[in-house]
Amino acid sequence: MVRRILAFAITFMLAGAPLPAAQNSLGVVTQASGGHLNSAVASTGATLYVGDRLGTDAKGAMALRSGTVQLILSEDSTLYMNRDESGLIPRLDRGSVGFHVEGNEGFRVTAADVTVRAQSPVPTVGQVTLENCYVLVTSRVKSLEVTAGKETKIVEEGKSYRVSLGGPCAMAHNRGPITAAHSRFWAAPIAVGIAAYIGVDEALESPDRP
Repeated sequence: MVRRILAFAITFMLAGAPLPAAQNSLGVVTQASGGHLNSAVASTGATLYVGDRLGTDAKGAMALRSGTVQLILSEDSTLYMNRDESGLIPRLDRGSVGFHVEGNEGFRVTAADVTVRAQSPVPTVGQVTLENCYVLVTSRVKSLEVTAGKETKIVEEGKSYRVSLGGPCAMAHNRGPITAAHSRFWAAPIAVGIAAYIGVDEALESPDRP
């Protein structure tokens, strides 16, 4: 079931055709398995609003669309829906979210104090994963602009970076307070970025394959 959901989501990402949105809504759930919308079980076609909490169970997955933005929420993940005058700003509180944006400059994904957006107003695909004391950012198609505090870095297509978190995390790694002389960005092996999308690759296989 999860493979079919991811395959469905990938089909939408490639098609890039926006779904009609209800007035004042942020988007709609396009597929869900083992997912929750606030305190209820998430269902296909459910409308999303500001402040909604999306969550997935172990082995769960959820796909949603907001205008020309498509999101895939992986298992054991939590995402809050939000927006401002410039566009959609989902906040990742746990797990991982993949996104495809069709040139929407206002779209950003946040995780802790890290903000991720497309570098240019062109179709862009990426993924943000919240790890213990790090945010892993992977660019799949085109470059991403990542801001952590006062530091900004461009993550080029096909590359991954881990962005360290401050506070107790910095002390646990004996880094001390983060200063201008200590970059929060750490290049991650390419294999890390590839592994993050294993679920998407499997979604392209036949559902009948054991």
